[in-house]
Amino acid sequence: MIPDETPDTGPGFLVLLNDPFVAEDVSRSISEHDPTARVVCARTPEAALLLVQSEGHVGVALLQMAPDEVPKSALGQMLSAAGTRIALAGDAAEQQGPACAYEVLQRPFSSAELLLTLSRARAG
Repeated sequence: MIPDETPDTGPGFLVLLNDPFVAEDVSRSISEHDPTARVVCARTPEAALLLVQSEGHVGVALLQMAPDEVPKSALGQMLSAAGTRIALAGDAAEQQGPACAYEVLQRPFSSAELLLTLSRARAG
């Protein structure tokens, strides 16, 4: 189980994925696993930044970004400063594999693999 220890001031999870269908599936998997989990989705880093600014602290973020983009982006900087745990998805993160500084969700993935990746990111 992924403990949602985020205060009631914001969502427990941020999902930033390019494909809206995959993002919806990921959100549904999180919510089905823990119906009390708060999940917000965005399709661009700019939209995600606005969501985080308006919704409050996020416990874990699943971002479709290259690992080297995270510390350079306004979103990555804001999430890191707030103590948000980050997991990555996408080609650039997958190519780095175990050398990546973040947890990486490898494709294809199942709900169990998604939840395990998010749990490892939270523990990280």
